[in-house]
Amino acid sequence: MSSAEVSPAVMGTTSGEEEKVVLRCCDGEEFAVAVSVARKCGTINNMIDDGCVEGGIPLPNVKAPAISRVLEYLSREHSAEAAEAKAFEKAFLEKMTKEELFELILAANYLHAEELLDAATQCPNDLVSYGVRTHLDRRSGDHVDAATRSF
Repeated sequence: MSSAEVSPAVMGTTSGEEEKVVLRCCDGEEFAVAVSVARKCGTINNMIDDGCVEGGIPLPNVKAPAISRVLEYLSREHSAEAAEAKAFEKAFLEKMTKEELFELILAANYLHAEELLDAATQCPNDLVSYGVRTHLDRRSGDHVDAATRSF
């Protein structure tokens, strides 16, 4: 597909809005997403570059709730301040159940959303690290209040 052609799945917009691409989840739900946001996922970026957007981009391994969370994460405005970004990531990931986090990790991995994948996989790692530290603290007799413990 030449750059002059526009696929029906890449929707043009009026009044200065950004073009959108349709993402189709394995459960049939569709999401119209700004191309700039969709391109943050390596898998989708490659499909757009290869012109594989005709009729929408199928995501056979991603469920609607997971893609919704991926898009929420990728759509946020990136802050130049690292502390703000970490606070957003922490709040974003803490509100999920283990099952939701697992689905998010699978989706981020499939979509090659590297920044999200790194943040999401760090969360269970922190839980395991905390569990090991708590176990070692108990064995050594060091009783530290979990609520006040800093990592």
